[in-house]
Amino acid sequence: MQNIIGQSLGRYQILEQLGEGGMATVYKAYDTRLDRYVAIKVIRNDLFGPTLLERMLKRFEREAKALAKLSHPNIVKVLDYGEHNGAPYLVLEYLPGGTLKGQVMGKPIPWQEAVRLLLPIAGALDYAHEQKIIHRDVKPANILLTEKGQPMLSDFGIAKILEMKEEFTLTGSGTGIGTPEYMAPEQGMGREVDARTDIYSLGIVLYELVTGRKPYTADTPMAVVLKHMTDPLPRPRQYIADLPDIVERVLLKALAKDPQDRYSKISEFADALENADQSRNIADNQPNAPTSSTNLTQLLQQKNLNRLWLAFGVVGIVFTGVLIGWLARGDKTTEVPPTTTPSSTSIPINTTTPSVTINPTATRTPFPTATPKLDIGSTMTGNDGMTLLYVPAGEFTMGSETGKDEEKPIHTIYLDGFWIDQTEVTNQQYALCVTAGQCTSPIETDSSLRSIYYGNSEFDDYPVIYVNWNMAKTYCEWAGRRLPTEAEWEKAARGMDERTYPWGEDISCNEANYDPKDSCFGDTTIAGNFTSGESPYGVYDMAGNVWEWVSDWYSETYYQDSPLSNPLGPDSGQYRVLRGGSFDSSTSGVRTTNRYRYEPTYTLLSIGFRCASSPP
Repeated sequence: MQNIIGQSLGRYQILEQLGEGGMATVYKAYDTRLDRYVAIKVIRNDLFGPTLLERMLKRFEREAKALAKLSHPNIVKVLDYGEHNGAPYLVLEYLPGGTLKGQVMGKPIPWQEAVRLLLPIAGALDYAHEQKIIHRDVKPANILLTEKGQPMLSDFGIAKILEMKEEFTLTGSGTGIGTPEYMAPEQGMGREVDARTDIYSLGIVLYELVTGRKPYTADTPMAVVLKHMTDPLPRPRQYIADLPDIVERVLLKALAKDPQDRYSKISEFADALENADQSRNIADNQPNAPTSSTNLTQLLQQKNLNRLWLAFGVVGIVFTGVLIGWLARGDKTTEVPPTTTPSSTSIPINTTTPSVTINPTATRTPFPTATPKLDIGSTMTGNDGMTLLYVPAGEFTMGSETGKDEEKPIHTIYLDGFWIDQTEVTNQQYALCVTAGQCTSPIETDSSLRSIYYGNSEFDDYPVIYVNWNMAKTYCEWAGRRLPTEAEWEKAARGMDERTYPWGEDISCNEANYDPKDSCFGDTTIAGNFTSGESPYGVYDMAGNVWEWVSDWYSETYYQDSPLSNPLGPDSGQYRVLRGGSFDSSTSGVRTTNRYRYEPTYTLLSIGFRCASSPP
C-alpha cells in the first residue's frame, strides 16, 4: 500500500507509522473531531484479487461491528472503521506504552510476574469467548501496554477477517493467517479452532516470558508449524531450573498437542495459574502503591496487593471481621423479604423537596410531629425529578458460589437502610446538571445504533451513556446524592433470597435489555421500560440496559476479607466497579452478582449509572 502519512482518512489525520506486518500497517493518527490520538490499522488490499477483495470487505464490515461491541478493560477498543481506496481500516485506542514484544521479550522474567501480567489477558480472552469470538493470533506483539504498564489485548478478529481459505496458505514469505511461533497445531493444520486454540497461544507467550525463548524455532514458517504438530515440548525447567513443578505442569497442559488434553476454558487455565501463584511462599512485605514512574515489575506486584493478605493469615482476618460485624449489628432488626412490591400512599414528611411517600402498612406514631417510619414501598423524589425507593436495613447474602472467583465466597453482611434511584439516570436529567454548569457533557453524543443520542429529545428518557466514574460521582453530588456502594447495589438488585436475576431465575427479552445469542434490542431502551423485570424493591433495569458505576474500588479478592457490616470496598485501587450488565451483555453478564471493572476515567456506549443516598 502506498505511503499515506500526511493524508486524511475521513476525520483522521495520519501522523506516523507505528508498525507494519504482512497483512496490515498501523499508523498513529489524530481524530480532528474528538481532539484525541488514535491508532489506525490499514489492511493491505493488494493481497486480494477483485472477487476475494469484495468478499473480504463484506466480512470486514460484519466483523468490525462485532468487535466494536467488545467492552473489557484489557481489550483495545475498536472505535470506528472505514475504507480508503479499497483498503479497509480499523480505528483503535492509541496506547503509547508499546507492546509486550518490545518491552520484556527476549529474556526470562520471574514466573510470578509473568503470571500476573497474563492473567488480565486471560480475562480478556474469557470475556471474548463468552461472546463467541476467538482471537486466533495471541502473541506478544498483540499485547499492548498502557503508560502505567496495564496489558491490553489487540487485534481481535483480524485473523478471521482475513481468513480466506481458498486463497491463503502459509508460505515461506510469511503471508498467512496467524503467527507460526504461537500457532496451535490444529490451526496450522487448517482445522476448526475454538477457545482451546487461544489457550495454546497464550501458553506459548507464558512459556516465552518464563524461559526467555520460544519453544519452537526453524528457518521457515512451515517448519515451525510442523514442530508444533510433531515435536515434544521442551520442558521449561531445563531452562529455568528453579521453576516450580506446578507451573511446569500448568504449561504442559495448556500446550498439549491435542485440544482435548488442554484446559477446556481459558478460565480454567487462569485458575490454575492463580492457584500456582497463591501457593508460593511470600516473605516480602507488601509493596507501596505505584506512582506514575513505577516500572512494570512494581506494577505487576501491586496488582496482587489484596492477594497477599491471604498468605498472611486470612483465617484470622475473617474471624476478626465476623466478630466485629456481629458486635456492630447489636440489636438492629433483620429485614423481612418482600414477596411483592407494595403500593404506597403519599404522606408528607416535610414541606420541602425531596418529597417522600410511605407504605401504608408501616407502623406510625400517634404523635403528628414524629417522623413516619421508612419501609419497603417508601418513595422519595430527588431534586432532579428522580424517584428513589427505600431499601430497609438488615442482612442479606452477597456473592455466588457458582459464579466467577471474584464473586466468592458468599457472605452475609448487614447494611443500614438507604435510598436508591428507581431507574438509571437519563439523558434529560443529566442535561440539567450540564446546564447548571456542574457536569460535563458525555464524551460522545451517539449510541450503538443512533447517530444523535444525547441532546436528541427523542431519547430524553433513555439512560445517559459515555460517562466515566468521575462524571457519575459529580452528578450524584450535584443532585444531593452519591453513588451506591457495591453491596447496596447488589442488595437492591436481588433482595434477600439470593436470586440470579432481579425478578427470579429465568431470563428473556421480556424482563431485560440484554444480548442473548441473538440481540434483544442492540442498543439502550427507555429507562424503566421493563416493569416485569423489577427487583424485590421495585427498582428497574438492574439487569441490562447499561452498566452502572458504583462507588467501590475493585479487588478480585475483596470478598475474602470484606467487612460484614456496611462494606465500602478497598481503600484504593486501579479500577472502579461496574454492575448490572448492559444491552450487549450475555445472560451471565446481567446476573445480580456479576462484577466488572474499568478505570474511573473510562467511558463507553454501554456505561451509565444511578445514584443512592442515606436517610438523615
